[in-house]
Amino acid sequence: MTRDQRRLAAIVSADVVGYSRLMGRDESGTLATLKAHRRELIDLKIAEYGGRIVKTTGDGLLLEFASVVDAVRCAVDVQRGMAERNVDVPADRRIEFRIGINVGDIIVDDGDIFGDGVNVAARLQTLAQPGRICVSRGVRGYVLDKLHFGFESLGSQTVKNIARPLEVYCVRDDARQDAAAEDSATLPAPTPSPLGRPRTKGRAWAIAATALIIGVALAWSVPQLIRPAQELAPPISVAILPFSAPEGTPSDTRDADTLARDVATALSQWRWAAVVPPGSSSPAGDARSVGKALNVRYVANGDVRQVGDRKVVTVHLIDAATGATAWSDRLEFAAGSSLEPQSAPATRVSRRLRSALYDAEIRRASANPIAGNAWDVVLRGDATLATQYNDLATVRAARKQYEQALRIDPNFVPALVSIVMTNFNLTTNDLDLDPAEFTRLVDESDKITARAVTIDSKDSSAWFQRSQALGMLGRWDEALSSNERGAAIDPFNPLLVMDRAIIMLAMDRPEDALSLAQRALTLERGLLGEEGASVRTLCWSHMMLGHYADAVRACERAVVTENWWLDHAFLAAGYAQKGDTARATAAKLELLKQRPSFTIAKLKATDPATRNAGYAARAEAHLYAGLRKAGIADQ
Repeated sequence: MTRDQRRLAAIVSADVVGYSRLMGRDESGTLATLKAHRRELIDLKIAEYGGRIVKTTGDGLLLEFASVVDAVRCAVDVQRGMAERNVDVPADRRIEFRIGINVGDIIVDDGDIFGDGVNVAARLQTLAQPGRICVSRGVRGYVLDKLHFGFESLGSQTVKNIARPLEVYCVRDDARQDAAAEDSATLPAPTPSPLGRPRTKGRAWAIAATALIIGVALAWSVPQLIRPAQELAPPISVAILPFSAPEGTPSDTRDADTLARDVATALSQWRWAAVVPPGSSSPAGDARSVGKALNVRYVANGDVRQVGDRKVVTVHLIDAATGATAWSDRLEFAAGSSLEPQSAPATRVSRRLRSALYDAEIRRASANPIAGNAWDVVLRGDATLATQYNDLATVRAARKQYEQALRIDPNFVPALVSIVMTNFNLTTNDLDLDPAEFTRLVDESDKITARAVTIDSKDSSAWFQRSQALGMLGRWDEALSSNERGAAIDPFNPLLVMDRAIIMLAMDRPEDALSLAQRALTLERGLLGEEGASVRTLCWSHMMLGHYADAVRACERAVVTENWWLDHAFLAAGYAQKGDTARATAAKLELLKQRPSFTIAKLKATDPATRNAGYAARAEAHLYAGLRKAGIADQ
C-alpha cells in the first residue's frame, strides 16, 4: 500500500467578500480589477514570503507555506495593501478579502492538498470580517514570540463539518486607525507595527512564575519580576519626549503635557529604568539624534486627542540606535474620569511602556549572545523559558543561564529570583519528581529568597518569591506578610494580588480569594489590555466555593490563553461536577495527554495547603471528587 505523502504546513484560505454581488454588478470590471490586485500585490507577496498557490477558484485562493510566521506576514501585508488600494474606491465596489490561517498536517496529492488542516483554514476564513484575518490557536502560538501583532480572542467557535470547536483569534489591525495619529511634534511618531499592538501577556516574556500551592501558574507579562539590587545602575535608559495634541485645543495640549510628565514619573519608579523626563531641554531631531544627545537606548513619544466623549492616547517606543519602532499602542479613556488610581492614563501608559521596554530588551539581548553582563544573560534565560515554560528540559536549560548570570554577579537579584522561579516550575510541572529532590528545591528556594530580600528589600519580585517559598513550606502567615511587603512597593501588580488570593485559599478563606482574583483580573485588563493568569486564579476560587459553572467558564478562558495541563484538571473536575460527562472526558484526555502519569495523589503531593483541614475538606469535596467522577485515578 502506498503511503500518503504528508507534511506539516501553514495553510492560508482567502476569498473575496461579496464576489457574486460584484460579478452581478460588473463582471468584466470585477475580473480585471481582481487580476490587477493579484498581479500587482497578492502574487508578489506570496512569492516574497515563499508561499505556494495550491489552487484558485473564481473568488478565492488556497495557499501553502512552509513557515507559519511567513504565512501570517504575507496575509498581513496583503490586507494592508488591499486597504491602501481601496482608499478611493466606493464601498460597494471594493474587492476585500477574508483570510483564515491554520497550521497542521496535510496530505499532498498531485499538487493539491487535503486534510483536516485545510478544512480548518477554510472555516477560519468564513469567520473573518472583511479585510481581517482569523487564525487558529496553533498559529497564534507559533507567532506570539516572533511577531508583534495583537490578537483578539473570538472564543470557542463551532463550525460546519469540524467535529470539535475551534479556538479562534482575529489578528488585530490598529495600524489603519492610528495612521492619522502621526505625531506633529519635533520627533515624528513612526508608523505603528502592522496589525496593532504587541502581545503583553502574558505570558510571554513572563516566565511562568509557576505555582504557589497546587501549581497555579502566576505569569504576568509586565517585567516587575526583575529588578536590580539597590547599588546597580539601571540597565534600561529611556527618554519621554513631550506628547503632542494634534487637534491643538488648549484642553488637549494641557492633557498631553501633563500625561507625558506623569508617565515619566510613574515609569521612573521602576528601578530597572533610568528615565529622562520631558522638558524644555528636549532636543530636536529624529529618534537617533535624540537618543545620542540624551544618551538613552530608547525614546518614547505620543499624542492626545479628544474623540467624542473620550480621550485617545497613542504612544510609541522607538529604538534610538536604529530609529525603528519597538512598540506602539492606542488607549482610550473616559474624559475626566478615573475611578481608581490604576485606571488613570499615566498608570496604564507607564505599565504598557514597562512591558514594551522589557520585550525590546529581550530581543536586543537575544540578538547579541556573546554579551557577558549578568542582565543580558538573565534576559536570554527568560527568552529560553518563554518558548515552552511547561517543558521540563526547557526549564532546566533556562536555569543554566540564570546560574551563569550568578557566576558573573553572585548577588544579582534578578538571577536569584529567576532560579527560584525555575524551582517552582519544576516542583509544579514534574509530577514524577523524586520526593528528596522536591524537598531540596523547596529548601533551596527558602534560602535563596531570604538572601534576595536581604540584598534588596525594595524589590517587589524578591518579596513575591519569598511569599511563594514560605507558602510551599506551609508558613502562611509569613507568606502573607511577605506578599504585603511586595504589594506596598508595587500596589498595582496583579501577580501579587493573585499570590494573595492563593494564600487566602490555603488559609481556607475562599470568599476573600474570589474577591482578590476578580481584582487581579480587573488590573490585568486595565493595565495590560488583556487577561492572563488571573482567570486561572478565578477558576480555582470558584471551584473551592462549589461554583462549578463559574469555575468552568474561567478555566475555559485560561485554556484558550495557555492550554496548560492544570487548566484541564480543573475543567475535568468542573465539567464532571456539573454532570457534563462528554466534556469532562475530553478534558481528562487532554490532561492525560499532557501529563500521562497524573493522579490525584500526585496532585495532592504538590499542595502544602492540604495541611489546613478546612482547605483539605473543600479540595476533597469539590476538586478531587470531581476528578474521580471524570475518571482520574487516585493512585
